[in-house]
Amino acid sequence: MNDWLRALRERPGLAGGVDRDGSRAASLLACGFAGVEFGTAAPLPGEGGQPGVAALVQRLTAVVAQPGRARIGIGLGMNAGMAPEALGAQWLAGMRAAWPVADYLCFNLSAAAYRPLLRPEYDGVIAGALATVAAERARLTARMGRRVGFVLKLPLDGPRPSAPARAALESGFDALVTVLPEHAARLDWLQGWARAKGRATLIAVGGMRSAADVRAALQAGAGGIQVHRAFVEHGDACIAPLRAGLASAPSVNS
Repeated sequence: MNDWLRALRERPGLAGGVDRDGSRAASLLACGFAGVEFGTAAPLPGEGGQPGVAALVQRLTAVVAQPGRARIGIGLGMNAGMAPEALGAQWLAGMRAAWPVADYLCFNLSAAAYRPLLRPEYDGVIAGALATVAAERARLTARMGRRVGFVLKLPLDGPRPSAPARAALESGFDALVTVLPEHAARLDWLQGWARAKGRATLIAVGGMRSAADVRAALQAGAGGIQVHRAFVEHGDACIAPLRAGLASAPSVNS
């Protein structure tokens, strides 16, 4: 198991979106999270203040040797205006640029800008993109002597893994970050995904505010959790109750 996945058994991770350009990297990496995800970043600078992966990596390079830091995750997306068929090339460019500093890469299909790609007509495009980056990971691992974790982030949208989720599992991704919806059946859905995940880890994000929330997600099959809004609202004070939930969950300690 990757070190960052082992760390998620004891501490929450910070989801992407809090720091998109690495400007808060030093402080966030020292907060006590298992991992901190930066971005989501597109390969090239663009509209809306998008810094591009290279600029993000440049800032993260300055803190990569920080003692005791959290694992570094980089969320990868697409530049605005790109055709869906460019997904594989965009992800490939982003992962190559991010490789030197990332402990894991999160390929994001959850953000509103990428949700249209989850329509069934793009299942083949996504499967091809996932296979492309998985093959490049094998090549870079052999060449660079370090393996970077791979995560696909997507909405939890039903009781069984979606086609993109299944394609990620078939491509050897280490984890799925499942964004839990405001739906009464969301834990039942998470349990359904857990039954089909194979050796991959499910990471739950969305609505994690208390130890009870964490325990419920882990009992449904998650192997770790991430937070976003709880940190935005409460800062690193949110970490202690979430760690308590992780420590008390049988599925984590077994």
